[in-house]
Amino acid sequence: MYFRPLPVLTLIAIPTLVALVWLGAWQVQRAGWKSGVIADFERAASATPGTLEDAFCGQDAEPLGRIVAVEAAPARPLRVFGHNAAGQAGWRLFLPVMPGCYSSNGGVLAETGFEPLQLDGGPYTAPATPQALAGRFIVGAWPKQQMMAAANAPDRNEWHWFDAPAMAVFLQTGPVDERFILARLDGMPDYLTRTPPETHIGYAVTWFGMAIGFVVIYALFHARAGRLRFRKREAGQQ
Repeated sequence: MYFRPLPVLTLIAIPTLVALVWLGAWQVQRAGWKSGVIADFERAASATPGTLEDAFCGQDAEPLGRIVAVEAAPARPLRVFGHNAAGQAGWRLFLPVMPGCYSSNGGVLAETGFEPLQLDGGPYTAPATPQALAGRFIVGAWPKQQMMAAANAPDRNEWHWFDAPAMAVFLQTGPVDERFILARLDGMPDYLTRTPPETHIGYAVTWFGMAIGFVVIYALFHARAGRLRFRKREAGQQ
């Protein structure tokens, strides 16, 4: 075999190939991580629900990931922009619930349902019947504000990120717990269904395929330039 690499092209090719292989390996790791998260969620969803007091009160209480059964009196819900399990855009509806040890607080926000996004541009009208709250919920971490999130509009009850002090004023309650949130168990959450493990594997195949194609192009370029041969040069050849 005869190989004389072009210096400049090789200096460009090596980091490019490393990056493509790394991206493929990263997507494989993401697929494994997502499969584990889905398995953890399915195990949690099949568990017998406890009470708010079991999850939030007591010296050894560890709320995150706990399944709880909740009921609350009807009230006007918060409308927070997001997506349902099917990926449909709209408003996630939240009400505060009060564990027994939260006597001086406004409670924990719990998801009551979903309101599909209306694109007619009309003003928001509160429903005639206040939203009730009942069902099974999983305790999650308080959502972080996303970059480039739109401004909240409390006067229209339109929230694009979770602002605990302003939400407490809107709900006319005490301080809202900024550590936890209760997500309704109506199916797999959208952050798990939006990009399933199979999609990550597809991304990995794409990156690995690009790496293979890049190597082939690199080899063909050198072969055409006479810098790569797999057979000995015959007598009389330059």
